[in-house]
Amino acid sequence: MSQPRTSTFTERTSEQVAQRKHLSSVPWRIFAVCLTSVVAAVHYTNYGPLIPIMRAELHIHSDQAGLLSTLLFLGLAVTYIPAGVLTDRYSPRPVLIGSSILLVLGGILLPIFPNLTWILACRAIVGFGAGGTFVAGASVAASLGKHSSLGQGLYGGSIQIGSGLGLLVTPLLLAWGGWRGAFLFWGLLGILAIIVWLFVNEGQEAHKPIPIDVGAAVRSPSVWTLGLSHMGTFGLGNAIAAWIAVYLAQQYGLSLALAATLGSLALLTGMFFRPLGGILIARRVIGAIPLLRLGTTMACIGVGLLAIPLRFPPLAFLGMASIAIGATIPYTSVFNEATRLRGVGKGVAQGVVSIISCQTVLVGPPLIGFLFERTGSFTLAFGSIMLFGFVAITASFLAGPAIKRETMQEQGTIATRENLLD
Repeated sequence: MSQPRTSTFTERTSEQVAQRKHLSSVPWRIFAVCLTSVVAAVHYTNYGPLIPIMRAELHIHSDQAGLLSTLLFLGLAVTYIPAGVLTDRYSPRPVLIGSSILLVLGGILLPIFPNLTWILACRAIVGFGAGGTFVAGASVAASLGKHSSLGQGLYGGSIQIGSGLGLLVTPLLLAWGGWRGAFLFWGLLGILAIIVWLFVNEGQEAHKPIPIDVGAAVRSPSVWTLGLSHMGTFGLGNAIAAWIAVYLAQQYGLSLALAATLGSLALLTGMFFRPLGGILIARRVIGAIPLLRLGTTMACIGVGLLAIPLRFPPLAFLGMASIAIGATIPYTSVFNEATRLRGVGKGVAQGVVSIISCQTVLVGPPLIGFLFERTGSFTLAFGSIMLFGFVAITASFLAGPAIKRETMQEQGTIATRENLLD
């Protein structure tokens, strides 16, 4: 009598194991992190097309409108290191679920009161959620083994999709439900990420806690050079993206909806270039550091082209194309190199790199708004952002020797320990 029961139990167990394996497979993990990055990244740019109507209804200035970006990315910056520590300690999945809940909470609370202080506080909550999802998602992408470069590229490309959708769809939502309805829609969208992570795990049967040493990351020249380089790609690209719709509308007399559409197309091209960067590195067509140097240089040149005070559409096209490529293609270079540093946990390294890179999006949007408000032109406003680009270019050339030196030092330490044990 016991034989059939054992057989039935074995069959059920096999089905459960197969289901678990299916929900932790590489395609499922890539799908989950990409969806999460999309619903988080829409908040990077969704306020851009709403600036004119919010200025009129809330009676605020352009530099105050830029604070919607500053508070969001300040929230990201504050969360990066704690999220990295929690990811290394407990695994990415609980961090992704908790962060997605914060993302939704901030998004649905924001439109309740038409008050700038309340809105900025809710943007910070959204930033807390977005920062946690970003670091934990990057950790999942980096743990895909031989697929890590592709996964990291697709993950980064999804961030561009989210940023592009924030610009593309928000004018439609504005016409449907006003600026409050637009923010509410994007907040509710985050529920999708929570649902997905309730059924998908990060592919590890038993997570092994990694020793936490934030100080090692802060003292690492490699982490600093990677972070400062990323400041001139991710940071610079998002600072410009926040104002690109207003720039096109003011510079070329376009409607805000058309300007937002054109700006979103430039961002959406990043969904091709970020995975392309991962593919090029994986196939050894180009090294991670040379690609990083190329990206920082192109992004800075692109901002310079937009700052030129000429109404010449090909110039604007070249500028946006250079930023779209330069700000996205070296994404895998930054985060895969950060995870290779043996003396620093993956989550902590990615968190510190991310917090360093946030300086452009913390300072840039309100600085652009302040200078545009005072001069009525984007020449000085965008030109000032090139300073971040110059710092990033310098850091990208210092990154290669720093990473090589730290990697060699770590390998030497390991070899010494092995000799002592022998």
